[in-house]
Amino acid sequence: MTDISCLIVCPHHFSFRHTEVASKENNPYLCRCARQLTQDLAHAQRANMHLRYKKILTYLVVFASTLLLAWILPNRHLPMWQWWLEAIVYSGLFALLVWLSCRLVRSGRGAGETAITALFLLFFLPRGGGLVNLSIESVTYLASQCMVPFFIGQYMRIRRRDYGHIYVLMILMGIFCSYTHDGIAIPLCGGFLWMSWLTREEFFKRACWPMVIGFCIGTGLCLWQALSTGRIVFPSGLDQTISQTTLALQTLWDTKIFLLSLFLTAWLTVNRWGRQLLLHVFRQQMLLSLCTLFSLFTMPFAPLGLEQAVDGVCFFCLFWTLLLLRQLADRYYYKPQSK
Repeated sequence: MTDISCLIVCPHHFSFRHTEVASKENNPYLCRCARQLTQDLAHAQRANMHLRYKKILTYLVVFASTLLLAWILPNRHLPMWQWWLEAIVYSGLFALLVWLSCRLVRSGRGAGETAITALFLLFFLPRGGGLVNLSIESVTYLASQCMVPFFIGQYMRIRRRDYGHIYVLMILMGIFCSYTHDGIAIPLCGGFLWMSWLTREEFFKRACWPMVIGFCIGTGLCLWQALSTGRIVFPSGLDQTISQTTLALQTLWDTKIFLLSLFLTAWLTVNRWGRQLLLHVFRQQMLLSLCTLFSLFTMPFAPLGLEQAVDGVCFFCLFWTLLLLRQLADRYYYKPQSK
């Protein structure tokens, strides 16, 4: 009876020992149940390994497809060895960005979702023309874009764990990741500060507080460096602020991802279930949602330039759109299939 309760309560700890116990007790029914559960567990493990290998193969296909696309496009203006090196690094970084994005928005449940996410990033990624004009700058820019979902993913993963012995490394990681992209780092820092204020009573009880402090320190150093070199130019009056905001909105209106996220959000706002879906996404992914709002709020000021601010808005609008599309896929595709 003990073995049967063990199987029901915790089937993951089931092993062949239960089959031996059932045979010793000379209970045919228990023996058949034990053998069946053993076979089911082995089948589930094989299916899990098969799914894992399928995901790895999918990301390898993304890498190979990006490399093939770079070879097809007429952009080989560099020496052949340098072009191959930059193309391989760029393709690897793009496959890494697809993997990080799938983990962040939880959209890589199958090969089809991964392929759709890769195509979405290929068409809507800010300054996504790196394959057309392959260079060191495009590779560096793509690497900086990979840092942001990596850092947010680590922040969400370790916020409930204790890493007291590596707090210094976490602070250094926050400072390093804050130097990736100015237009992305400032809204992300605002999102971190707002989340920290909402959870201020238990902020230092969470394991992610050194990452937040390190990221804020790095963003402050970046702004201080830009201020000391004269790169930061604030609007001098209301007229200049309105003019800069108008120019920023005109620039955003020419970007595909901002229009897509705007129309998709507006369409969901009209319906009652759409408003519930938006509220669910905001609560589930509050950090990304706040970063999207803060990136829009920095447009009238744009302390590090209008181009940097527009890139930040497009970057967070891309992830906001991916989150909404994932929820719509759950509503119209996965739930009918499960029923």
